[in-house]
Amino acid sequence: MTPIVQVLRDRESLEAIVRPWEQLAADALEPNPFYEPWILLPALRAIEEEKAGASEAFRCVSIWAGSRLIGLFPFQLRPHFKGLPLATLTSWRHSAYLLCTPLVRTDAAVPALRALIEWAMSEASLLELLYLPANGPFDDALRATARTIVRTARFARALLVKAASAEAYMDEAMSGQLRRQLRRNERRLREQGMVTISVGPGADIGDEIERFLELEASGWKGGEGGALAASPANLSFGRTVLREAHRRGRLHMIGLDCGDQPVARRCSLLAGDGAYAFKTAYDEAYAAYSPGVLAEALSLREFHRLKGVEWMDSYTDPDNATVNRMWRHRRALQSVAIGIGAWGEFWLSLLPVLRWTARRYSTLRSSLSPAS
Repeated sequence: MTPIVQVLRDRESLEAIVRPWEQLAADALEPNPFYEPWILLPALRAIEEEKAGASEAFRCVSIWAGSRLIGLFPFQLRPHFKGLPLATLTSWRHSAYLLCTPLVRTDAAVPALRALIEWAMSEASLLELLYLPANGPFDDALRATARTIVRTARFARALLVKAASAEAYMDEAMSGQLRRQLRRNERRLREQGMVTISVGPGADIGDEIERFLELEASGWKGGEGGALAASPANLSFGRTVLREAHRRGRLHMIGLDCGDQPVARRCSLLAGDGAYAFKTAYDEAYAAYSPGVLAEALSLREFHRLKGVEWMDSYTDPDNATVNRMWRHRRALQSVAIGIGAWGEFWLSLLPVLRWTARRYSTLRSSLSPAS
């Protein structure tokens, strides 16, 4: 059966296909909760509210085999690529997105990707896919389909892989100095009345979502505009996503409290046999106790108690010092550009040369500049 391409340009059109979209997500070659309807639709709504309307550049390419949805590719159309006048379809992402793997069915990944590339020939010269797992099944399917692919970025962030026990993992992954520091700070904070919380799938969450949102907004993320409550639109997005994650049994939240005061929180989203450390927050008034580090240690212990979950993506900056000291493994990610048609393939083949020329020009210019 020849796949059919339908382009959806607004949230209402996406809402009309939620049922087959959910089925696609459940059978995806690689899971990505951030492109599932319960996160993507609130993210679109938040951006619409902030920009007072839907973006004309939004293109969500849906690939169908009869009544089966076999691929979903949210894009944003841009007129340039790295300064070149090339129409480019770039992975659509909310500011909270650090994973943009498109959803393709396990048994139809190559046909879906082939249909996407054939359709794109009349729309753009390049496809730019951001925040993809490197060397995974989606990457394999992509390289089996596309002729010209250039990796434009590669990085690795911390990954937690379940061990025989949390204590065994900590003994192997963390330095003796760090483990002693953790025990000392835990003891000192317990003297201040510290208690721990852990809310997993199916548990009563009470008002924990609101307490997390308030805690995050009260810290440095709130001051810099990075908290979910930094704007009304993003507050609605965060509240909706966390509530829906809990309703679906996809939210795991851990925390530290002193009395009635929340000191630290970590919200993780579950997807298949993995999890994503979606959001963290801590009260800076307790900085002397390293509450962020204590929360990571608690999260690590509770992660080892979660049934059916084998790994957790730190979902953070590759240089995050806290998780890099505590988590042993790394998850390789990448961004890639795919040439579409002869014109796109030509310019993409020149990209390494253009990069080299730009570096040489910058070096030459610096060497000719008068000393300050």
